[in-house]
Amino acid sequence: MANKGLIEQELRWIDQVKQDKCSWCLECLFNKYRPLVENLRQIYHLQLFDRDDWYQEALLVCYETCLIFNAARGSKFGSFYKLRLQNRIANLIRQQLAFKRRSNVAALSFEHLLDLDPDLEGWLRPAMSPLYIEEIVETKRYVQQLSPVELQSLRIVLGQCSLEQAAQRSIYSTAQLQRAIGRSHGKLRLLLCG
Repeated sequence: MANKGLIEQELRWIDQVKQDKCSWCLECLFNKYRPLVENLRQIYHLQLFDRDDWYQEALLVCYETCLIFNAARGSKFGSFYKLRLQNRIANLIRQQLAFKRRSNVAALSFEHLLDLDPDLEGWLRPAMSPLYIEEIVETKRYVQQLSPVELQSLRIVLGQCSLEQAAQRSIYSTAQLQRAIGRSHGKLRLLLCG
């Protein structure tokens, strides 16, 4: 019986958002489904998206879902919201991937630039200063300190793959990879603070 009361409360909130654009009701709905947002945030990797960006997108999708939700069709708001939020995330990932590919299409090879203007060689080759060489040595030493699971976690941190992709492609669970991310950050801090 308590479950029925919760569903009725949810439907009242949705109706208030629809009819009166009630921000308090929207906030209540969003807070109810915040664990869903957190779960999706752990699964999907969106570059340069912090927690506030995720919440902003999820709140916007929650509002849009309230406006089009029809309880008479027999669907539940939670599952409908989850589906719409996953679709929004997929669209954002597609946009990010398209943006990445755009630079690949317009890229010119180093050799081609040198063919166009041989005088560019001095500008295009990185200076091998002692500081630059030291950074390379320190980076190599850091990577050699990492365990196999920490190396996988480093790929996640560098944006080469998402947490979910790394878990699917390796023998490690998402929980193991998340802990490894923390350890690899700790080792990097030790290296930098010396």
